[in-house]
Parts: sequence; C-alpha cells; structure tokens
Amino acid sequence: MNRKTGLNVMVNLVFIGPIFILYTTFFIIPLILSFVYSATDWDGLQKTFSFIGLRNYLTAFTMDTEFRNAVRFTFVFTFWGFIGVNAIGLICAMMVNLPLRVRNLVRTCIYVPNVISVLVVGFLWRFLYRSLIPEIGKILRINFLQQSFLTQFKGMEYVILIPAVWQSVGFAMLIYLAGLQGIPSDLREVMILDGANAIRRFFHLTLPFLVPSFIAVSFTVTTGALKVFDIIMALTGGGPGKASESIAIHIYREGLGSMKYGLGSAKAIIFALIILIITVLQFIYLKSKEIEL
Repeated sequence: MNRKTGLNVMVNLVFIGPIFILYTTFFIIPLILSFVYSATDWDGLQKTFSFIGLRNYLTAFTMDTEFRNAVRFTFVFTFWGFIGVNAIGLICAMMVNLPLRVRNLVRTCIYVPNVISVLVVGFLWRFLYRSLIPEIGKILRINFLQQSFLTQFKGMEYVILIPAVWQSVGFAMLIYLAGLQGIPSDLREVMILDGANAIRRFFHLTLPFLVPSFIAVSFTVTTGALKVFDIIMALTGGGPGKASESIAIHIYREGLGSMKYGLGSAKAIIFALIILIITVLQFIYLKSKEIEL
C-alpha cells in the first residue's frame, strides 16, 4: 500500500467511521438482538431467560387476536392512505400548476401541514373531533357530525386517516408538481395540434411522465403508513378498546407495557418482514411499469 492509498483510507475512515459506529450501535446490534430475543421468553428485566424456539412466532400467528386486529387496522389504513394521498396530491398538483394568480398562496396553504409536527397535527385534530366538529354539527343540525368520533369502535381507521392524509398531501403535491413541470411543452403542443383532448393528453402524456414521481410518493406513503405510530398516540392512544391500535403501537405495548419482550421482538421481526416484502413487490411492479412507459 503506497502513501496516497493509505491517506485515502484514513480519510474514508474519518468520514465514514463515526456514521458506521452509530449505525452499528443503534441498528445492526439491536436487529441481531431482536432475532435472539424473539426465540426466548425474556420479559425485558430479568437477567435470565429460556430459549423457546419459534413458539413466539406461532403465538403471534395463531393465538394472538389483538395482533391480527392490529395488522388488519394497519393494512386498511395503509391501503386508503395510499389512494388518498396519491389521488388528492395529484389533483392539487394539477390545480396549482395552472396559471392562476393565487397559485402560490394555494400551494403554500396545501404544503403547510406537511411541515407541522405530527404530534401537533394529532392534538389539533383531537380538538376538532372532540369540540369543533360536534359544535358545527349542532349548528347545522347534522346528526352525523354530532357524534363522538374518537370513542366509536368501528371505522377508526378513517378517523385517523383524515388528519394523516391532510398532513401528507402537501408532500405528494410537491413531488407531482415537479413531475408536471418536467413535461416538455412541445410534446403537449404537438398532441394539441393532433387533436388530442384533455383526457387523452392526461393518460398518454402526463401519466407516463409522472411515473417516477408516483414511485417516490408511493414508497414514502406506504412505509410511513405501515409504521404509523405518533399521530395515533396523539389522537386516540390506540383506543377506544384498542380499536385504533396499529402494528407499531401493539409491538410497543407488547414489549414495554406487558413486559413480553421476547414475544414483542418476534412480532417486530414479522413486522419488518411484512414491510420488506411489500416494499420489494411494490418496487418491482412500479419499475416494470416505468420501463414499459
């Protein structure tokens, strides 16, 4: 090894070393320990524990109805969140892309919720659900708005979904707006000269150029929705009766609340595999569509 090569190695170690140490300490080591603890009956406090093999995984899949309910809640929330954020974000992007005088103001108003803390959004919508919306329902004499949204057992996915989508639409709008502004104007003019109406231009020109933007928004929204935690804690705390408990909240309570660290670790591993599989399948499908287009 010559002097120049040795110097380059030292420089790389100086810049990469601290990050590598932090990444290993706070990600790699906990991940390995989670695999180990998932095969034990450790409660998180005792110094001793017994290895029980795959029993925790079997319990999570076959005997734990609360875990299955949390999985169902998370999947429903993710599905409708994916559709809502993409659809509303694209509509907002197309609206603010029009030559309107107030488009900068509208763009700012739509994007502002995205820079607000998730906890603040949760507390804000808890006030709206508890106080403001029922009062509006009384004034307008609309019975549906007068109900207590945060205490019902059915439909809690949609109660949480509304503020979550409201906050995320600004991000999607920004990504789609960048995609819209990247469409060559000469192609649009050629299609107009060929007699293509607005619908044909949207499906044959706009959508193909928005595939990269759709991929970026889809990955962000899907992973964020699957890992939803803080906005639920701020709004309902997972209640009432665990009706709004996501997988992340369930694992948190299983490990730290119920002192079943081994079982909680097994569920965390299952959760990580679910996210990995969905992300990989989504990536493969969307990239194939991008190539086709």
